[in-house]
Amino acid sequence: MVKVLNTMNEDYHMHSINYSDGMNTIDEIVQYAGKIGLKKITITDHSQFMLDGKNFGTRNRRVHTNRWKNIYNDVEVNFGIEWDLIDEEGNCCFDIQWHTSDFCLLSCHAEDYQGDLKNITQAYIKAIHKYHDKIKCMGHLCNKKTSKYLDIEAVVEVLNQYQIPIEINCFYLYIGGTDLEKLDIALSQIQGGVYINSDMHVLNDFSLRQAGFDYLKEKGYIS
Repeated sequence: MVKVLNTMNEDYHMHSINYSDGMNTIDEIVQYAGKIGLKKITITDHSQFMLDGKNFGTRNRRVHTNRWKNIYNDVEVNFGIEWDLIDEEGNCCFDIQWHTSDFCLLSCHAEDYQGDLKNITQAYIKAIHKYHDKIKCMGHLCNKKTSKYLDIEAVVEVLNQYQIPIEINCFYLYIGGTDLEKLDIALSQIQGGVYINSDMHVLNDFSLRQAGFDYLKEKGYIS
């Protein structure tokens, strides 16, 4: 069995148009989250590394999140960051406009990564050792774009040293972008549990979360 760290009413991976490549504003996301029964969300826009690399324009100053309040419903809203793994030395970008967050997902995006993907395993391991006290979850670790050279067992072994959970990314699962063989290996060995997240970029992506729970049930990881 696998320990699931969030419920169907919680989602900890999504992107807004305010600071990243989502299509909806923070206010629109929060209003819709309330409509569909979510109780707790974390908006994890991309790090400055990706914002600069892809020339994503941010509409707002990140400091304004300190003043923002949910005036629409009772959804608990937090602001995190999707960190980027940058290179083979395990260096990461963990800020947006020099502002950091207590909640971070660490992800590797193949098109922006500056190292050789053949060495992705060591890059992950070095990053985990460097930043284990800050990483809340590993984002889309088994994404097919980065998993070809990934020794998933070696990475999970290091994650287990620090009890860091992994993410089931429902968007990639839905579109067939997840290396299911490596995901199953990770699920069979991970000790820190899993988060089931939408990786929402458009509001309809919230509906994909069911696929993550269904997958775990079908595989017998949860009842």
